Amino acid sequence: MAIVASSSRLVVMLSFIIIVLMLVMNTEARPYGHGPHGNPTMAEKIDGMTMLEKLGYDLSKIDYYRRMLSSSPERISPGGPDPQHHY
Repeated sequence: MAIVASSSRLVVMLSFIIIVLMLVMNTEARPYGHGPHGNPTMAEKIDGMTMLEKLGYDLSKIDYYRRMLSSSPERISPGGPDPQHHY
């Protein structure tokens, strides 16, 4: 009788854990940046560059610093090791 009680307790506990995990996965499945009904949030409706321009920032400077901070292929690498350095 004790074996049946412990196995039914195990089934109930495993069922509870599975249900909780399914609920957590459902809440994490919502796309980032969208409201609860799939509508875009206010943050998505506002264009960032337009907002910076209205605040008085110079967009050409922002683009310059963005290019400087990015790891784009526009960077020029040196020709290689100097042969005189290794002698």
